[in-house]
Amino acid sequence: QVRDHYRGMERADSIATDPHKWLYAPIECGCTLIQNAQAMRNTFSLVPPYLRDPEALPWFSEFGIQQTRGFKALKLWLTLQQIGIEGYRKLISHDIDMAHVLQSRIRARSNFELIAAGPLSVTCFRYAPPGGGDLRALNQSLLKIVQDEGRAFLTSTELDGQLVLRACIVNYRTREADLEVLLDAIEEAGEQVLNRTDG
Repeated sequence: QVRDHYRGMERADSIATDPHKWLYAPIECGCTLIQNAQAMRNTFSLVPPYLRDPEALPWFSEFGIQQTRGFKALKLWLTLQQIGIEGYRKLISHDIDMAHVLQSRIRARSNFELIAAGPLSVTCFRYAPPGGGDLRALNQSLLKIVQDEGRAFLTSTELDGQLVLRACIVNYRTREADLEVLLDAIEEAGEQVLNRTDG
């Protein structure tokens, strides 16, 4: 579904990813894929080349800053074993589909403005009711309310100089009803902010 957006990545020297985000691995699971392991070893190793044994198993402490660390790769390995490549395709496609549903729901509500709808599962938008005044302040205030209430997790970012709400769907359990809860929570928080301002 998004393969074309990653075309050419096989030519990169290295790729850093966070599997705890879109690969559903437990938190603190980072991953670096490298083309040339020797270049990485030469960068980080504290063992001089003349003492290295090229036939020995790799000492993972030579491939990064940490000398001692837990078996963090186990989290990713187990997740890959459990879900599999085809399973990941389905889960990620579901997240992207949910983002597209969210985008259509935003377009259908007159108090919302869709700002950016990319090919992945990120949607940027804002609450922009007619007569809403300072939309930056309004969206900042309502975001705090939504976050404090805990009904949905939402962040903000800057796009073209304007503050926007940022929904990143990376939970395979997300359903269309959850998207309605999100938009309702934003609308209710926005009305709360506007009523407070008017009063």
